[in-house]
Amino acid sequence: MASHRGDSVNMTGTRARQLPIIPLSDAPPLSAGELASGDAGRLTTNRLDLQDNDLSDVLVSFYAAVADDPLLAPYFASLDMSTHMPRIVAFWSTILFHTGRYSGNAFRPHLSMPGLTAEHFASWVATLEHTLDARFAGENVERMKDLAQRIAHSMQLRLGVMPSTALRPKTPA
Repeated sequence: MASHRGDSVNMTGTRARQLPIIPLSDAPPLSAGELASGDAGRLTTNRLDLQDNDLSDVLVSFYAAVADDPLLAPYFASLDMSTHMPRIVAFWSTILFHTGRYSGNAFRPHLSMPGLTAEHFASWVATLEHTLDARFAGENVERMKDLAQRIAHSMQLRLGVMPSTALRPKTPA
């Protein structure tokens, strides 16, 4: 029997998957709820901070999660995300890393999205934060989460939607 990468053949001739060894950390053990929610970010001890070249992958993952969210998915169903993604990446690159790659009006498309509520914005922010926290840790991640929360708050006010939560204080630099 041929062995697949990461597998080994045991005494009975069946394949057994070898799991990676994760070093113990000083973090407390995950609760059953954290394990059930898939919050495995704490399992890795050396998550790096988000960099500009990470934006594309993290935003693709984020919008894949959005596409699975019954509340948010209908607003993105008609978009060709493969053509829209470079614009989203350029937007975040510009506001987070000051690259100047984005020019345009990020608010305008939201004017044609009827029925947006505070719940939509809260879900969008929570999904982005979860996506970031599962992969990265650091100052840039915290700044992106702050910016996302502020953008959501501002858009809600501009759309006449009462935000469900108060604007959080900015994370110190």
